[in-house]
Amino acid sequence: MAAVTRWEGGPARVVVGAGVVLVVVCSAVGFVRAFLPGHMGMGMDMGPKLRGMPLPDMPEMFLAGAGILVVLAGVLLRGPRRAPVAAARAGSRGRGLVAFVATTALTIDISKTSTLGFVIPGMRAEYGIGASTAALLAVGGLSGTATGALVFSRLADQIGRRGSYLLATLGFTATSMCGCMPSFGGNVAMCFLMGIAVGGLAPMLVTILADLFPGGSRGPVVAALSMVATALGYLIASGSALWLEPVFGWRVLWLIGAPIGLLLTLATVLVPERTLRAVARPEDAGPAVPEPAGTAFTTRLQWLYAGIVGLLTFGLTTWVPTLARAGGLSLTTANTLLTVVALVMVPCAVLLTLAYRRFGAIPLAVRLAVTTAGVLLALTVSGLTSAVTWLSAAVLAAALFAVNTMAALFLPIAADLADARRRGRITGTVSFFNRAGGLLGPLVLALVVSSVTDVLVAVAVLALLCGAIAWYTGHRYRAAKRAAPPGEHPDSRVRSPT
Repeated sequence: MAAVTRWEGGPARVVVGAGVVLVVVCSAVGFVRAFLPGHMGMGMDMGPKLRGMPLPDMPEMFLAGAGILVVLAGVLLRGPRRAPVAAARAGSRGRGLVAFVATTALTIDISKTSTLGFVIPGMRAEYGIGASTAALLAVGGLSGTATGALVFSRLADQIGRRGSYLLATLGFTATSMCGCMPSFGGNVAMCFLMGIAVGGLAPMLVTILADLFPGGSRGPVVAALSMVATALGYLIASGSALWLEPVFGWRVLWLIGAPIGLLLTLATVLVPERTLRAVARPEDAGPAVPEPAGTAFTTRLQWLYAGIVGLLTFGLTTWVPTLARAGGLSLTTANTLLTVVALVMVPCAVLLTLAYRRFGAIPLAVRLAVTTAGVLLALTVSGLTSAVTWLSAAVLAAALFAVNTMAALFLPIAADLADARRRGRITGTVSFFNRAGGLLGPLVLALVVSSVTDVLVAVAVLALLCGAIAWYTGHRYRAAKRAAPPGEHPDSRVRSPT
């Protein structure tokens, strides 16, 4: 693991510090002002609800954006390092602390993406828009995440991971003020900007986790942390919707990102630094041992798998809360049900971690896809989901967990197989294809969002397709392994871009 290093250059530190202070102060002011009596309206239940504010009344939002540009200028002002930074082995306590911070940040990252689905029903009611129009919010956010995945993976190579992490968390904090935007178009624009920050965090955090655990333990440990973060992220999103939305309205689900983002920003000092000019020595990366056949994804199949599972994941994330209420369930009942299902996801994620260690990534992905498709098709044919309203909502949430787990498997595997010098860029590219596929998800499911049965059938078919891709990947890897000369690692053939 690369050593945690201090930023060099007095002027650069001053500029970065000034920008950070500006963003933090403005975000805190914006958060507090949103809850002042003069900015609270009355909801349909005659309780106090957050409402939008005219843009001229939110100067702190523009000042926070200026602060992020100042931080970027300061980080760039630091320039390249004059000498490589020697790698230092971290103790188990330091490694555990960094892993905790990275997993926590990944959990919050996933929770904000999951929040998209919970804000759409309230947004549709306030603005009087249809499903296809509301899907533009998810498209804006996912376009931002795809952009952020590419931009930050390359930015981290130039300015280091710590500077990139700081910019991403500050961007996440500042854009949380989108909860005060007065118009739907303004929400879409701010959701795009928030997406850039969120999209930059996920592959960066997975890369950091992959660097912490060398050798054969890397894949299982990073995949386990990723799956647990996925389950906890949805639990946080659904729990926030259950407890806060009835009191303050849908806008609070965005605004609570400000204090959470500030806590993530404070953890910047714990983020291990690494750039192309400061890469761990080969002996620090551990011996190059062949990975088991069950943990390999070829490059092009990674992209295809990522795109399809992204369509599934983000499509369901966007519309599950809406579909849960389609059968007549109240806001509180639907959110309670989704929160209970999310709570069950956490121990299930632990069980899937044990299954990962036993079967490997590809066999687990195949079994998960086939099981998910089989259960959904069986329930659809039986007609139970149409007859029992709460059951349909629970099945939708369970399907969302299954496809989220399938998504949580592939990014750690990409990081595990990548060369240490290219790991950040490779995971960023795979994440880009995942988010690019996710762009279609909200729009595709918006066409059938009024029918739970059609959604379940569509998810089952796509899950089977993901399982087929995973099976073929394993088959191709095993064939390459048998054909490889003694001493040659088959990954060099399987992962070749050509």
